[in-house]
Amino acid sequence: MLLEWVNRMTISRRELLTSAALAGGALLLGAGTANSAIPPVSYQPKPLPFNPTKLQGISEKLITSHHDKNYAGAVKRLGAIQEKIRQLSADAAPYQMGALKREELIAMNSMILHEYYFENLGGDGKAGGDIANAINSQFGTHEDWEHEFRLTGESLSGGSGWVILAYSPRDKRMYNSWSSDHTQTLADGKPILVMDMYEHAYQMDHGADAKAYIDAFFKNINWEEVNRRIVTAAGKNL
Repeated sequence: MLLEWVNRMTISRRELLTSAALAGGALLLGAGTANSAIPPVSYQPKPLPFNPTKLQGISEKLITSHHDKNYAGAVKRLGAIQEKIRQLSADAAPYQMGALKREELIAMNSMILHEYYFENLGGDGKAGGDIANAINSQFGTHEDWEHEFRLTGESLSGGSGWVILAYSPRDKRMYNSWSSDHTQTLADGKPILVMDMYEHAYQMDHGADAKAYIDAFFKNINWEEVNRRIVTAAGKNL
């Protein structure tokens, strides 16, 4: 009974910060706000760029739930947080802005990474073109790159995060990046291939078997989109 009571009373750090930040922003609405004259940005979820019934190993129920709840929820949350920032009083305490800015970054990056993720699905999983050549030249072989990418994904199983093949303009090369909390990733990285490793991306279909989900992800990669991204990011440096 005591454990159940503790569980009911427990609130995650993020939920506490978000609740405090949004409540604090609400209390400070009204005259004298610092940013109320700034026009708000309107965000709308993008539709799935593929037929959700055609994926291999990822069900229509899972992918539509992922899109309509997790991704669309991040889009909605971002707009709400930015409105609180816009309406924050000019004499607000620094921690109130800091808490809102932290949540804004999480929501914005969640929105962006989900869009990259959905856009690099819906293909036949067969790599070719400039991206295949770039992977071979920078990682030794496609197999070496894929092993590293997959292993990075498996390291996040049972937890949360992203695996991102990112291009660094500074180094003029690609890296497999491990990202947690939608925020920790290569500072100058331009996402080339994105894999969602939050449990909502696979639990409904595969339970705790993250490896089976990774296998399914690779079967559905839209390499034409990935190829477009590396050409845009690297250009003549390929």
